[in-house]
Amino acid sequence: MKRKLLTLILTAFGAFGAFAQFTAGNLAVYRYGDGATPLANGTRVPVFVDEYTPSGTFVKTIAIPQTAASGNYGFEGLGLTGAGLFEAEGFPVLSRDGSTFSVIGYNPAQAGEFVIGTLNAAGNWSANTLVIDAIGAPRSAVVEGTSVYFNGYQNGVRYKTLGTATASTRVSTDQNAPRVLTIAATSFGAGPTVADKIFAPIGGNTLASTNLPLTTQTSFTTPLGFPSGTLRNLHQAIVFKSASGRTFLYLIDDNAVASGGTGVPLLRKFRSNSGGSSWVDFKSIELPLNTKSIAGVYTAGTGVKLYFTSYSNPNNAGFSELRSYQDDFVTSAEGDEPARYLTGNTSLIATAAANTTFRGVTMAPGTSVLPVKLTTFNANERNGAIRLNWATASETNSSHFDILRSTTATNFVKIDQVSGKGTTNAAANYSYLDEKPLPGTNYYKLKQVDFNGDSEEFGPVSATIPVAKTDFTIAKHDNNLEVQVYSAMAQRGKIEIIDVNGKINHSQSVQLEKGLNKISISTAKLPNGLNVIVLNTAEGKVAKKIIR
Repeated sequence: MKRKLLTLILTAFGAFGAFAQFTAGNLAVYRYGDGATPLANGTRVPVFVDEYTPSGTFVKTIAIPQTAASGNYGFEGLGLTGAGLFEAEGFPVLSRDGSTFSVIGYNPAQAGEFVIGTLNAAGNWSANTLVIDAIGAPRSAVVEGTSVYFNGYQNGVRYKTLGTATASTRVSTDQNAPRVLTIAATSFGAGPTVADKIFAPIGGNTLASTNLPLTTQTSFTTPLGFPSGTLRNLHQAIVFKSASGRTFLYLIDDNAVASGGTGVPLLRKFRSNSGGSSWVDFKSIELPLNTKSIAGVYTAGTGVKLYFTSYSNPNNAGFSELRSYQDDFVTSAEGDEPARYLTGNTSLIATAAANTTFRGVTMAPGTSVLPVKLTTFNANERNGAIRLNWATASETNSSHFDILRSTTATNFVKIDQVSGKGTTNAAANYSYLDEKPLPGTNYYKLKQVDFNGDSEEFGPVSATIPVAKTDFTIAKHDNNLEVQVYSAMAQRGKIEIIDVNGKINHSQSVQLEKGLNKISISTAKLPNGLNVIVLNTAEGKVAKKIIR
């Protein structure tokens, strides 16, 4: 009776539930089949996105149009292959910032063409990105800004701009047939080194990746090694940059018999080591047969909640399943081994209706997977001051933002701070006025600091204070003078130190960049008493007195 009721609910919502707001923290489950007609061999089927709560309560369905309309291509999936098997295709992925659900499917109007579709937090479906490249079965697509990376059974990881119908660019030198792509922020080593990476598992025992942005063909590498014998057939990875500066990795390993496994899929967990050179093994647990998709949300100091879907579980009368697993952290160190090795089992929270199958799961679009989700950050000069503006879509445990400034894009110094909003899913706008910027180009970063001291940096952005004419100031630092030259242009110059008798005690040629330049001179070169520092450039001569 429960399964029959769910079928009726899905059918009803499919008619009018499209374009409805997702609830942050819920799940988006990609489904094949309308429940009314059994999946048939070699037959395309309608597809849907179902929203569930984290406990598995059904919320609504968004029916994806099979026919072209309003600038969108039609969209559908392959229910079963001609041999009656599930094709390795149609795996949904959530963007790195949590804003966009994306999936790749078939164009019903043209054989050999594929369509990339996206859903945002408002439930708005867009399918205006056409794929005309020969990629075989369409496997996955992941959005990063206005770019989308996608892959199929052949011809590697590919890149194009959303909303286009032209041929794409192959961006992976190898990785000919990846499984499910993932884009995530990472943090490795003592620094740490922070980077946004795209991961492309390819069914083997390594996890190749490369840094973004990525628009040309590049070799994907495996900078962190895995302990021997811990991987067999990697299918999908989800990645979390933790508050402790480490990176957590959760993997679906198909564990195929042909590769020495048991044939039962595994959930594997790893954490980067302190040096950022290898993965530490946190063991594995078994997953139901045909588990092919994983999603999750990370909470600093608490743990990771994971979700999975399977095509068809033979141990549950062949029905497709949605499952969950809670990986709690014992201490704020987030995963001390062996206390946090994976143990136990996943929990069944929902079962697909008859004649349908879950193809994959992500967190609902609009779910923040970052402590602070920054949407804009810019700097603008006006009347000799610089205004910083930034906005967040959501914040978690956010104490404040440090305002950092530099004249060289390195060696940033804190000049002020602005209070954060704590924890909120509401958008927030911020503004800060730097009333005393330095002449020339000023670079700014935001350092977002949580209440527990964890932090993340954004930027830099820059704005320029015009320098009408080259000038300089003098600052004393211990046994050195720092001559700070504000140059109106890039040019050659000469600094001279002259005593009261007209003797030149120091002469130094300098190459000046436009803006601020800092030149250090030992005070040993200055005789006691009054001295004059002279700057000669193509613009003329500037002189200033100093007493030692």
